[in-house]
Amino acid sequence: MIGLRGVEVAAGAFSVGPLDLDVPAGEYAVLLGPSGAGKTLVLEALAGVRRVRAGRLFVDGADVTRLPAERRRVGLVFQDGLLFPHLSVAANVAYGFHRGNGERTGWLRRPSAERLAQLAEEVGITHLLKRRPQTLSGGERQRVALARALAARPRALLLDEPLSAVDVEAREELQEVLRSVCRREGLTVLHVTHDRAEAFALADTCALLVDGTLRQTGRPQDVLRWPADEAVARFLGARNVVRAVRDESDARLAHLATGVALRVADPLPAAAVDLVMRPEDVEVWPVGAAPPGAANRLRATVVRLVLQGGHVLVGAESPAPMEALVTARRAEDLGLRVGAAVELTVAPACVHSIPTT
Repeated sequence: MIGLRGVEVAAGAFSVGPLDLDVPAGEYAVLLGPSGAGKTLVLEALAGVRRVRAGRLFVDGADVTRLPAERRRVGLVFQDGLLFPHLSVAANVAYGFHRGNGERTGWLRRPSAERLAQLAEEVGITHLLKRRPQTLSGGERQRVALARALAARPRALLLDEPLSAVDVEAREELQEVLRSVCRREGLTVLHVTHDRAEAFALADTCALLVDGTLRQTGRPQDVLRWPADEAVARFLGARNVVRAVRDESDARLAHLATGVALRVADPLPAAAVDLVMRPEDVEVWPVGAAPPGAANRLRATVVRLVLQGGHVLVGAESPAPMEALVTARRAEDLGLRVGAAVELTVAPACVHSIPTT
């Protein structure tokens, strides 16, 4: 397991924490947050390359707060791999045996050679073992860096934006490699990233770090649906955040400042709340074409259309500024254009409340 207890880390005037976080043994956790949130500082503290200002760090049940980096038995993979350019791929991976076993010579003694072959096959670099790092693609270099980290048989694996310098196709392949290899090796993983899609593809648990503060921890689907506050909601792409007041006689009815009421699935916890709706949960219809009985109908005018791959982000002016995400085919079928009048609907189950800020 990986554990943080009241951990504070500083870099100049910026500080992170205090943080409390548990990653159970064998779990793949992702520390997610915007650039500058302090994610790498946390990883560096766990790896032993940055001292904590306060608190305690645990790896596999042992307090490693004061241990030097080489005695913590954690593997660390940086976003650029940091391979030795003068060594072959095989020798780069073999360096992990040297680091893990304390060997000064004989890196490729028989047990290590067998392990090297196993790791090379697991991460897909068998055909690259004789090459030098400068001849590899970004994705290939990260596979080598992963194999080198695993060669030391770490008790935990720390990944610092390992896919940020990799193209889209290679990134998807590497995500599968990371998940399968870490499961096979039985590793506890803490993976740092600012990429939401990457986090949700990999994580058993997501921990959201914003401005040096751990705002929320939970399963990816839970933090996505029920963000803890507005900063988390907006970072996770739920940019439809509107202030509302609970109806005095119906706790499942919220009134916007414009006088429009929205129905929610769960009783509102306070008299004043912010309502959060994800763009993909907002449906777009021609005026008058929404299904009969659909709740939360809003007349709107399209003010912005942004193509995002196979989807279109629709910005609309309504009783509250709203964004909807529809497929490109749906946008074409609706004939969406800037200035068009449309109707928006959002199911009560997709309207969530967060504390006002």
